Amino acid sequence: MTAHEHLKIRIEAGATAHVEAFIASFAAHHAMDKDSAARAQIVVEELLTNLIKYGYPGRSRPGSAELVLRLEPDRLTIELTDNGSAFDPFANPEPDFSQPPQVRPAGGMGLHIVRLLTESRTYRRVDGKNIVHLTLHLHPDAPAAR
Repeated sequence: MTAHEHLKIRIEAGATAHVEAFIASFAAHHAMDKDSAARAQIVVEELLTNLIKYGYPGRSRPGSAELVLRLEPDRLTIELTDNGSAFDPFANPEPDFSQPPQVRPAGGMGLHIVRLLTESRTYRRVDGKNIVHLTLHLHPDAPAAR
């Protein structure tokens, strides 16, 4: 059985707290294991933070996004669709950890965390919208979606 919920978001101050509450409620309602719920919170927060900071340069009105969570017995899929500037979060290379932090270019750590915490991730741009699709495998002993 699959559980599926979505949330429409105005990209403005306070959006992160609203999304965190939505994910926490979804996880609790569907008895997700705590580790998987925490990973979902972290990856969505990283993507949303980037969108709030960089997704709407020069625009006077807030943008919008939609978050879709789909829970299956062995995985959680997350889809974040927004109407911000085109940006593929996975196109840039991983940070070069062979270099000391003070020498590496700033940025990229949040997206590195997203890569570490997800099993698969894709980006596409369709009809002026960014669509990021992530998959998190649940722990084998985690309860199935109900």
